[in-house]
Amino acid sequence: MEFLLIIIGVIAIIAVAYRRKQINEYEQTSYYKVTHNAYDKVWRDKGLEGEYLIYRELMTYEADGAKLIFNCYIPKQNGQTTEIDMIMIHRSGIYVIESKNYSGWIFGNERDEKWTQSLLGKGHTAQKEHFFNPVLQNKIHIRHLCRLLNGYEQKIYSIIVFSDRCELKSITLNSPQIKVLRRYELKSSISEYMMKDLLSEEEITKAYDLLLPYTQLSEEQKQEHTKNVGNSIEAREAKKGKICPRCGAALVLRTVKKGDRAGNKFFGCSEYPKCRYTENIQH
Repeated sequence: MEFLLIIIGVIAIIAVAYRRKQINEYEQTSYYKVTHNAYDKVWRDKGLEGEYLIYRELMTYEADGAKLIFNCYIPKQNGQTTEIDMIMIHRSGIYVIESKNYSGWIFGNERDEKWTQSLLGKGHTAQKEHFFNPVLQNKIHIRHLCRLLNGYEQKIYSIIVFSDRCELKSITLNSPQIKVLRRYELKSSISEYMMKDLLSEEEITKAYDLLLPYTQLSEEQKQEHTKNVGNSIEAREAKKGKICPRCGAALVLRTVKKGDRAGNKFFGCSEYPKCRYTENIQH
């Protein structure tokens, strides 16, 4: 009995020492230094866990001069904010990453308003859930980011990262600077972008220094952001399906002023003339 207690004690000491080692290593990461998220908090929260695991995939690029930013609250023109899960600033460009730590089967098209998550329900039936198209969601993020990073527009990639627990059954993309993938595919998938240097070391530092303060919000500011998300123009328009499929801006109702169709109504992008997307109204 005494020997058994000794063995249990030794195992407990090893377990505590191992946990302490894990926490110490975690607290040396740039993820912790930027977010200040406690080790246990990360592993209890599915969203934070997904973000941290993506960071683990990308952290090797830090040795190559990359700068990583997390939970960046970019200001919008109406005084509110839009939150970007992760940004990697690398000599090959700026990677804007939207984390979706989902399971199940995922179906979606770049131009659709909603995507579908299919989960196995009771009796082997499929339980379907719909969520806002993350490609359009990231386009909104990038649009506001470009207002801050003037001149970087052609150097930005949109990366949607799903959990390794899901299966991307049918994803249709048309834009070469957009990728939708599972976490384990991340490094191999973006490797094609790494072939060309687009940013100098000075530009990387400048962008990082500009964006970092937008990660250091108070809890009150973060709560205000959460409150505003459900009431934002983007959220209301997304629910109504009135989001520009090209740039992610809101579509607005317009009237044809000249020609044979004068007086007819149509939806046009609110970013016109920068974006000239239009959509006829079906009568």
